[in-house]
Parts: sequence; structure tokens; C-alpha cells
Amino acid sequence: MVNVYITKKFLPDTRYLPILFPHLGELKNAKQLFADMGRRAFREPAFNLTDDIDSANFILLPHDFFDVIKKCPEYLQNHIELSKKSGKKLLIFDLSDYTDQEIDIPEAIIFRIAGYRSKKKENEIIIPTFVEDLSKYADMKWRSKSDVPVIGFCGWGSLPNFKSRAKLFIKNFIVSLKKIIKRDVNLEFTKRGIYFRIKSINMIKKCHGVVTKFILRGSYSSHQATIEIPPERARAEYVQNILDSDLALAVKGDANISCRFYEILSLGRIPLFIDTDCVLPLEDVIDYRKFVVFVDFRNLDGVCETIENFYKNISNENFIVMQKSAREAFEKYLNTVSFLKYILPTLL
Repeated sequence: MVNVYITKKFLPDTRYLPILFPHLGELKNAKQLFADMGRRAFREPAFNLTDDIDSANFILLPHDFFDVIKKCPEYLQNHIELSKKSGKKLLIFDLSDYTDQEIDIPEAIIFRIAGYRSKKKENEIIIPTFVEDLSKYADMKWRSKSDVPVIGFCGWGSLPNFKSRAKLFIKNFIVSLKKIIKRDVNLEFTKRGIYFRIKSINMIKKCHGVVTKFILRGSYSSHQATIEIPPERARAEYVQNILDSDLALAVKGDANISCRFYEILSLGRIPLFIDTDCVLPLEDVIDYRKFVVFVDFRNLDGVCETIENFYKNISNENFIVMQKSAREAFEKYLNTVSFLKYILPTLL
């Protein structure tokens, strides 16, 4: 394992990174429900923590980048200067939804849970989101191919009232206006995740020759303030919906990635991944097309044809192989511990 140095001074009232939980103890945020459970699932160290900077391979900014920027930019600057003085690379983590905000620190290595392919910087590395291994909730079995493909989705996929629809319309209108003014068509992908979910769901509902198992919530289910049903029921329905799917729909959230994508892989199911100019982790190592069905959002009109062609042309044997490949990729690379254990030594 590589050696990572952190200063002994933390920002007050600011959570340290989940990758430090195995070393410093878990921090709970009960309001965040499943998102917090995913972070607290990080219990195995991915590096050695040292207080001797001379023996360290890297220096770590111990808090999320945007938490630091909001509360104490000087704290970040102190770490940058320490990195330069010691000759050790500074590791910075952005675990936020602020995918559209640039991080311009060329001397650091930036780990982000999401990014836009058209804007990705040389020193940015996309990492998996912190999710639980959902196989612990299930008696996981490989799914055989049936006559008709089943497309599943369980989660926030509708706007239940005029107020929520009006707010989304206004936000999307502002993005569309910026897109025209800046002449940047890729700004389309900075719209809120619920917009892409609703559009994708409505398009798939029109497909002939498929079965849709959609459980659509009217709000975000991973926060205490917005969940509509008891968390235990929400989790059970979510897991079962994925298990009952031939293709499980994965569409971006407010960050340009889907946590659901990694949870689908953890259950050994095949994501139907709506690509919104996304970058996935380790694309030079992992052949995602072996276990993911991709649909470019710019060609969403072709989603029905993509599903039909995929299901018609795959044998039951290869269908099961794809599921096994999905689970294998999660175990080997696409849970956060495995990813960091793999990527950090390659950066030395």
C-alpha cells in the first residue's frame, strides 16, 4: 500500500473524507440515509496513513474540496504550499454534485465522482461513487433470458405537482439560454438529473415488445427530509426491482453520474446506461461494453431499437456472462476500496 500524509489540523464542523473512516472512525449523517450508508461501508483501508511526511508518497486534503472552498480557502492554499515544499503530490477529492464547476489546480491530482468528457482535465481521475454492496441484501442468482426484455427502475422519476415542474422548467430554461449565449451544446448535460430521468422513462414507456417495471417516486429517497416511505421498504423495493430486471435503467443524478449504476453492478445485473457526456472510471482498463448497454442521450429516440437489437441478438449463455462480468467488475475495480487500491500505486 502507498503511504498518505495528512496534517493533524482539521477544519472545525467539517466531515473528513470517507476514505479516512478506517483510520479515524466513521462519521454518521442519518439524514442522508442510503448515501451515508454507502460512505460508511468504506471500512477497509486503501492506503497507509502516516504522520511522517518524509515517508509519505502523497499528501491528502482530508476534506471534500468544495467544503474547504466554502469554509476556508486558506486551508487549501496551505496544503498546496506544503505539497510544493515537500515535493509530494497533493490528492484532492470532490465527492459533490458540482460536476459543472471547474477545479483548476494543475499541480494536484483531482479525484471526482463525476465529470464531463468534453471538459475533463488531464489531472482529473473519475472514481466510483460510495455505494453499498447490495448483494448483502439479496439471495443473488443469475437471471436467465426471457422472451421479452424487462426494463426496471425504482426511484425518483416524476414531479408530482405544478410547483416542482415550474422550478425545473425555469432551471432548464436558464441552461438552454446559456447554451445559446455561450454556443456550447454540451451545457445541455448540466440540466438536473430528474429532467433526464423523466425523458428517458417516458421514451422507454413507448417501446413495443418490452416489459417496464417502473416504480416512480415523487422525491429523492436518500434523504430523511424527502423520502416518501419507510427506508426499509424503500431499500427492499429498490433491490428487488434491480434483481427483477433484464436491464436496469441508470440515469445521471445532479452530478453527471448515477450511483445506481454501481449498485446495479453490485447485484450482477446489466445497466441500461443513459450516457450524458459521462466519463466512467478506468475506461482504459475496463471494457464496459462487455456488461453495459449504452444509449447516448443525444440519440435517445433510438433507445427502443437499442434494447430490441441487444436482446434479440444475445444468447442466454452470453446474457448470463454479462451479469457475471458486471459483478466481477464491481468486485475488482468499481467499489471504492478496490478502485483506490488499484489506482494509487499506478500514480507513484
